[in-house]
Amino acid sequence: GRAVAAERAPSRRPVPIEELIQGERVENERGEFFLVEGDVHLDFRHGEVSLSRFQTVSPESPFILTGESEFSSFDLSRAVFLDTETTGLAGGTGTAAFLVGVGFVDGDRFRLRQYFMRDYHEEAALLRGLAEELRGFRHLVTFNGRVFDIPLLEARYRLNRDRFPLADALHFDLLPPARRLWKERLESCRLQSLESALLGVMRQGDVPGEDIPQIYFDYVRTRDGRALARVLDHNRIDILSLAALSALACQWVEDGSADDPRDAYSLARVFERVALHDRSEEQYRRVLASAPSGVRNASLLRLADRARRNGDLARAVDLWQEAAEHGEWLGLRNLAIHHEHRSHDLEAALRLVERAFSGREPVPPNGKAAADLRRRRERLKRKLGKRPVES
Repeated sequence: GRAVAAERAPSRRPVPIEELIQGERVENERGEFFLVEGDVHLDFRHGEVSLSRFQTVSPESPFILTGESEFSSFDLSRAVFLDTETTGLAGGTGTAAFLVGVGFVDGDRFRLRQYFMRDYHEEAALLRGLAEELRGFRHLVTFNGRVFDIPLLEARYRLNRDRFPLADALHFDLLPPARRLWKERLESCRLQSLESALLGVMRQGDVPGEDIPQIYFDYVRTRDGRALARVLDHNRIDILSLAALSALACQWVEDGSADDPRDAYSLARVFERVALHDRSEEQYRRVLASAPSGVRNASLLRLADRARRNGDLARAVDLWQEAAEHGEWLGLRNLAIHHEHRSHDLEAALRLVERAFSGREPVPPNGKAAADLRRRRERLKRKLGKRPVES
């Protein structure tokens, strides 16, 4: 009975993507593709971040975030933000970008355009239309695009006997700066993890990224666009999050006002990489004013290393001593080196090495650090005329 009823039940009618998403068919000399356009005012808040921040971002900020001098004149308000949805997550010559989303500032609006191929034969037309859009830009922003999106697009353009129009653009990949800023505090630096933790964006009914290739394959087979419409929405949010997080990252280095000591430590390291030592030290001092923690000890060691390089050995010793008091084995090791080679207090040096093996944060049992400390312990024992002890 149930089987017969199922056979008689009418099959669900496929709904074309054109009926679900407001867009237009675009024709060029390579064929046809589907284009979806939208825009928001720069006063639009994506979660807790307003896109109006683009109007105040300092051109120095991308340089600070990357540590690369060519970004000293990078202008987010003149960049194109790009994200792809593909037929595979591993890349390779068989992988195509069936959807390419771009966003950019245009006056007081943030424009969003999504280039979609409804079938494989539309790829050439999509790439040509995308090229016409991208030729006006010299600055590019992606999230992990250096590894995935851009090599993939370059390969697809080559296969279509064309050249990726942004091959010579200055490319700001947000993923490495995001890791520098937020990995100490956040478990994950994936785009969606960052948007929920930092922007307060909570997606409802979103498509898992790993499901997207199969959704496209199903669409090509059935022409039912219902699941695919959610993929376009996923891509649109990715672009908005990429833009908002880029502006937020710049704001962080400009304001230097991280509340969490882990974030302050990360900011200190970012400033230190580009030799902004006063700003770096300010953040390290904020960490030192917080409760004892791993980043507090790490801050003591970073400040001690800078003091040593600047010739202020007395301050370096004080900082190592403070780290050692909190059980930090690197502080103990550095103090041991100081007492062995500078103050020539071998007994103190040996006690410090022994403490490094038994402290609250003992030296890792394997690797170069442990081997170095074992050799140091045996050498100190020999210098003191004591019989070596097997480790």
